[in-house]
Amino acid sequence: EVPMTKLRIVALTYKTFPANLPSVYQATVDALKHMGMRVLPKGSGPEEGSVGLVASGWRRQVDVDMAAHGVQCTRMRVLAKEGVFFEENTATDLTAHVTRILAERPSKSATHRMADVGSSATILSSRAAAAALPS
Repeated sequence: EVPMTKLRIVALTYKTFPANLPSVYQATVDALKHMGMRVLPKGSGPEEGSVGLVASGWRRQVDVDMAAHGVQCTRMRVLAKEGVFFEENTATDLTAHVTRILAERPSKSATHRMADVGSSATILSSRAAAAALPS
């Protein structure tokens, strides 16, 4: 029984993303669909601070649970099975896909920060130009 327990622990993959729950949820759905899997929701909804998905594809089943940790962090737990055996490669591949998708998408907070920096730079340059004018 000990080797099976060890195999189950090894096959369980965790990753914490520096993004909010809705962003990680959408990136996970997109990644699973890209992997050719059918995605179904499970359990509680995102309004409760956690959400789950079940995905299935050719001889594989993936169980994903996500929970918000603060405002901008989401922890994901992935358990993948191939037939009756737990399989770690699919879980690792999923977390890598989600990481790539999140890196490619600009976050709303980053966009707002860039807009704030741009407007601050405009105000500062206007003040500098006004100060440079002869009185």
